[in-house]
Amino acid sequence: MTNKKNTYIWDEVKHTNPTFTKPFPAFGKTLTTIDPMYQIMVMTNTFGPVGRDWNYTTNYTYTDKLVFAEVSVATDKNKDDFWNYFGPVSSCQSLYKKNGGLDDEAPKKAMTDALTKAFSHLGVSADVFLGLFDNNKYVSDMKEKFSKPQVADASKINLVK
Repeated sequence: MTNKKNTYIWDEVKHTNPTFTKPFPAFGKTLTTIDPMYQIMVMTNTFGPVGRDWNYTTNYTYTDKLVFAEVSVATDKNKDDFWNYFGPVSSCQSLYKKNGGLDDEAPKKAMTDALTKAFSHLGVSADVFLGLFDNNKYVSDMKEKFSKPQVADASKINLVK
């Protein structure tokens, strides 16, 4: 049984707008990828501006062939100046492209992947990670849900902390 007290953030961020997903062939099947900027937008909509109401840190480690990114995330959901930290969540990328050239985007790719994994721990786009996007009916329901205008709750807008 779900304890709503423990899943209030998860329940708020678990659904993914299909507009910000795309299929990605991998491991002999098709997976669904999520636009990382969409995930940042979800975090900002849920918690507030990055750097004020949520934040992250990244530490990089380099080897001869790989870059590792360790991301930790902090949130202040209750706006009480009590930060909730979790992580680090890690990812790694090859420093070299398939042609042998240096991939100058490798650190960014590792950081973005680690952020995506960290956000999933809060429930961001949980429906994708739980495999629900493999069901066409579910995706159709999400398209309908996100096609409706979203009503803003003015009470949640706090421009000055």
